[in-house]
Amino acid sequence: MKMSASLQNRHSSSNKLHLIPFTEQHFSILMGWFFSEKDIVQWGGPDLSYPLDDAQVNLMLIKTNATPPDYFCWMVEDDAGELCGHCQLVCDWRNGIAKICRVVISPQHRGRGFSLPMVSMVLEKAFSYAEIERVELNVYAWNDIAIKTYSRIGFIGEGVRRSSVKVGDERWDTAIMSMLRDEWVAPSVSAIK
Repeated sequence: MKMSASLQNRHSSSNKLHLIPFTEQHFSILMGWFFSEKDIVQWGGPDLSYPLDDAQVNLMLIKTNATPPDYFCWMVEDDAGELCGHCQLVCDWRNGIAKICRVVISPQHRGRGFSLPMVSMVLEKAFSYAEIERVELNVYAWNDIAIKTYSRIGFIGEGVRRSSVKVGDERWDTAIMSMLRDEWVAPSVSAIK
């Protein structure tokens, strides 16, 4: 498959964040951001277990080695080189679908407005490929802050998978959100402020 665009970072946000490739040197940093089973499931879904370990994280990195890549993993850093987030993108090239997943802001950077520009940069990466027509994501229905952020970017709620995940004694609903290429407007610095 011929790829339509490279993964060069063309986007600069008001928070001056940058996507950098996720590598083994980031494993311990990422693993240090989760403190419970609920944290892990909220971020990575029910297939991961707490505590997150090198083996689980390495499986994510291995998936980035396909040609063409089906899986992209990034750390997010600010202009000072401080790591402040992580995000992944899974591509179904045959059907033209990309899925934004495993979005997290480091605990010390939460509440500083980094989620919106980070997800916007990943969305821009996805739509930089002509093959991608749809970008989707799942978010637990109780996560109002994330849903509000995704809605501000332009994602549209499509429905809810009720009682889709068991975490301890709780059952969580999963909201499904998406954006189509013709609904996407490339963000400008002023649009992300």
